[in-house]
Amino acid sequence: MTLYTVFVADKKLNEVDYTGIDYISVRELKKMYPVSEQFPVQPWHSMDDDTQILHAPDEGAFAKLLVYQWGNPPYDLANYNDKPFIYGIEGNWNEEFVSNLLNYIKKQLSPDQNVELLRFWADEIPRPILKKRTISIQEIELTQLQKIAQEQYIRVSFV
Repeated sequence: MTLYTVFVADKKLNEVDYTGIDYISVRELKKMYPVSEQFPVQPWHSMDDDTQILHAPDEGAFAKLLVYQWGNPPYDLANYNDKPFIYGIEGNWNEEFVSNLLNYIKKQLSPDQNVELLRFWADEIPRPILKKRTISIQEIELTQLQKIAQEQYIRVSFV
C-alpha cells in the first residue's frame, strides 16, 4: 500500500519543483564529477558525451517539494475525486517541505480553482471515508499543514 497526497482542482494549477533533479548531459556530469581518488570511474564515463542522464544533486533532493500534473494517477483516486485536474505532491513532510508547501498554497492557489488536498492509502479495503476540513488560503498557517502531515485519510478544501 502507498500513502498518496494529491491536489485536485477544477482549474489548472502551477507546477513546482524544488528537488533540483533534472536531465543533464554526460559531458556536464564528467565536469561535475571528474575521475579522482575520491571519485572512481562510473558506468556513465564510457557513455557518449551527449547522452542525457537524470541527475539528483544529492539524496536530500528526493525529500523536497514537487507538485506535478499527474497524467496517470492511482486508480483508487477515482473513489475520492471527480475534478479534472490532478497533481501529485511528493517529498518528505519535514520542516523545509512544509514551509515550501505553505508558500505554494498562499502564492499559487486561489479560491476560484476549487482546490482540495487529499491524503489516502491506495488499496485500502474497505475504503475509508476521508475526514473533511476547510482552510482559508489567506489564513493558512504552518501548524495546520503539520497537522495534515499526521493525517492518513483527509480531504482539505482551500477557500
